[in-house]
Amino acid sequence: MHVVHVGKYYSPYRGGIETVVEQLSRGMVRHGLQVSVVVSNDARSSVTETRDGVRVIRLARAAVVKSQPLNLRLVATLRELRCDLLHFHTPNPIGALGVLAARPRQPIVVSHHSDIVRQRFLRRLGTEVQSMLYGRAACIVAATPRHVEYSPLLQRHLERCRVIHYPIDASLYSSAPGDADQELPDAFRSRGFALFVGRLVYYKGVAVLLEAMAVAPNARLVVVGSGPLEGALIAQARALGLEKRVIFLGEVSELLLRALYQCSRFLILPSVEPSEAFGMVQLEAMASGRAVVSTDLRSGVPYVNQHEHTGLVVAPRDVAALAAAIRKFFDDPDYCSRLGQNAVERVRREFDLGQVVSQHASLYEEVCGRHALGGRAS
Repeated sequence: MHVVHVGKYYSPYRGGIETVVEQLSRGMVRHGLQVSVVVSNDARSSVTETRDGVRVIRLARAAVVKSQPLNLRLVATLRELRCDLLHFHTPNPIGALGVLAARPRQPIVVSHHSDIVRQRFLRRLGTEVQSMLYGRAACIVAATPRHVEYSPLLQRHLERCRVIHYPIDASLYSSAPGDADQELPDAFRSRGFALFVGRLVYYKGVAVLLEAMAVAPNARLVVVGSGPLEGALIAQARALGLEKRVIFLGEVSELLLRALYQCSRFLILPSVEPSEAFGMVQLEAMASGRAVVSTDLRSGVPYVNQHEHTGLVVAPRDVAALAAAIRKFFDDPDYCSRLGQNAVERVRREFDLGQVVSQHASLYEEVCGRHALGGRAS
């Protein structure tokens, strides 16, 4: 079976959806499927390459509209490809328009990663475009039951929804070296540190995290990632007197990131908006045996991190509650470690790459079988 994933970008571009698509694609190749990926390049030229057995077609990007790449060759490319099934990843309303215009004969599976949350105009128009595509899809895959429960878009198409978790190759994280802290100050090595990983953008809640750090004097934090708020957050940390307890590393390599998980005490995901629909970094930390502090959003985030089992879940924007959770993990490292072990077991039981890929492969076979008979999967 030849499956074509359609998304916005692909590795080495780092993002939650891109990580999921890469994990699925590589896992499907190992499962015996032929896999192609159609995404945007970040330049005005098209490139085709093979990465880990996955054919990656990066289309020339003509423009970027509200963070959505515009690829003029998308429709023609989808019409030219010979495959058995298209697997489209949203939110991507411009890409959805391209799929609708291409009118593929193959069945379509859609992975709904999140609703369009922030952009007011794009939210209304983009949601309607994506709803049209969902109406043509054989099946819509959501990563957690909470995605279905809290998405107005998915509520329109409940009969087509199915829950299949995101996958992670836990071996990449459990086998990482634990010496990434050698370049950090002595206090970070001897007393441990909390880790934040993600884009420095509004919905990640790093400003709230820094306020919490100011009232958690025994805590140290390493921030991995970059983004438009980086300068403002560094200035905020300086104004709060956190220069010696908070370190901004910027972007790091994948290998260094895995090592940082290993030598951290726990991960903090302090997101404040449901734009954080899942938090793949939670799975990465949990696969590394680390507990998580996250927030109780109307999304899949608290489904992944289970309160007082794999970590602690606090109300978004609650500085006092976030600070209390941070202090708890620093004051009681044995408790933090026990939750980290629970996290490893949860990843192995619920999010194993091979298991998730097998579930997708079974879905593809069902969808293609029904398509051959002129029906739809539900």
